[in-house]
Amino acid sequence: MYSRIQQEKAQGFSREAVSRHLELSWRTVDRYWDMSAEEYHALQKKNHRSILDRHEIVILDWLERFPDMSATQIQDRIHEHYNEAYAERTVRNYVNSIRNRYNILKPCDNTREYGCIPELPPGQQLQADFGEYWALREDKRRLKLYLVVFILAHSRYKHIMWQTRPFTTIDFVRHLESCFETFGGVPIELVIDQDHLMTVSENCGDIIHTYDFERCKNRHGFTVWLCRKKDPESKGMVECCIKFVKYNFARNRYFRDINQWIQECFDWLKRTGNGKKHAETKKIPAEVFLLEKEHLRPTMLITNKDASTDMITTPVRKNNTIRYKGSRYTVPFGTYSRVNTVSVREDNGKLEIYESDGKLLAHSALAMTPGELVRNNNHMRDTSDSIEQLMSDAMTALGNTVQAETFLGIIHKNRGRYVRDQLNMILKVAEAYEPEVIRLAVLSCLDSKVDSANDFRDFAAYLFHQLTVDQVMANQQIRLMHGAPKPIISDVKVAQRKPEFYMNLIRDGGKSNG
Repeated sequence: MYSRIQQEKAQGFSREAVSRHLELSWRTVDRYWDMSAEEYHALQKKNHRSILDRHEIVILDWLERFPDMSATQIQDRIHEHYNEAYAERTVRNYVNSIRNRYNILKPCDNTREYGCIPELPPGQQLQADFGEYWALREDKRRLKLYLVVFILAHSRYKHIMWQTRPFTTIDFVRHLESCFETFGGVPIELVIDQDHLMTVSENCGDIIHTYDFERCKNRHGFTVWLCRKKDPESKGMVECCIKFVKYNFARNRYFRDINQWIQECFDWLKRTGNGKKHAETKKIPAEVFLLEKEHLRPTMLITNKDASTDMITTPVRKNNTIRYKGSRYTVPFGTYSRVNTVSVREDNGKLEIYESDGKLLAHSALAMTPGELVRNNNHMRDTSDSIEQLMSDAMTALGNTVQAETFLGIIHKNRGRYVRDQLNMILKVAEAYEPEVIRLAVLSCLDSKVDSANDFRDFAAYLFHQLTVDQVMANQQIRLMHGAPKPIISDVKVAQRKPEFYMNLIRDGGKSNG
């Protein structure tokens, strides 16, 4: 910089002109304008001081012994050995200066040589790849979007589709056929990654594709060029296109809804993506495509392209909740162990939660305030059996009588929130006692006008005890002592009270009036 200023000065330029030519501040130019070479070198020695200079020997030793050591590692080693913490940027700049001063280059393993691929003929190849982008909302929150990009190798003509949820095989096939429809034909070859949506196994060249993609391939008659594993650069054209879309279209653009986003992307393609001169070919993709279109083979479209794209994907947390717009919503117990993500959407003031296969998992009312936990108590229960099935099983266990139907109807009406627990209790009691005990217990509940499975359990236990005592007393012979006279007991009646008497006794705290 000093030398360039002095050269401009020697040519007769003014300070303002030098500042303008070199794009420097006038203060910088004024500082070096009358400075001699000796003063400049002295200033350099004085200014080039760093807080890490006292560790220069140690850092130099580390770099000479381990040339591949990163600045982050050096930062950690200094903290480990000297208990001194420095900013990461400070350490990185100092390490770079040490490398430059002592010519210590970081080794690069597996350096790859690149070559220029010859231009392919029209209609020969279509490249496809997936991408992800965190779109910005107007409230400064971000939403993860998924895109698939198709680009014709000859004309660089592009087709892009976006979703708010991860792609499935059906999604890819649908967008691929939509691309063929937009292009007005099918190319000879499709270049793709070894993605699980399209490929099961490379199988030493005998490629095994997924079922739906294989059907699409056979239907349209294109061949597949499958990139090797961990070698995405073999389709660098579409890789660069994804980067172009992210940084030219999506960056600093507000996301409102998926339909608006897709429409704006189509407008961008028409205006910029396909409408501007390509930096490599110096041709406009849309104009070259008009010529390439004539070399594409006719296509046949039979896949339904109508699909729900207004879903938003969100991860399931380990406590079986999801987050949506700053609030938390519960999902059925056990969801976390089955799926990693779910799709959600708003519909008439409710939040609908779907599994990846489109099955409705749950629905809840939308939260009124941010941070609220919207909880559904049924999500904490085992819903493997429906209420109707439990009612049917309980009817069978109680003997399929009119009284049993009446009793279960009362429980279902009065114990709606806990009806599942009540029915499970009844089934458990029915398994423990004889049918006669169960029949009498149901009658006792109806006579006492109770609507609880706990009372049914208590009546069954009481009746079972009574029947057992009566059987023992009827069969047992009272043995008298030798020589003792036999007692004569006649006309003795034991009072037998109805169950209502005991229920009233419990309500009165154990006090009896008669």
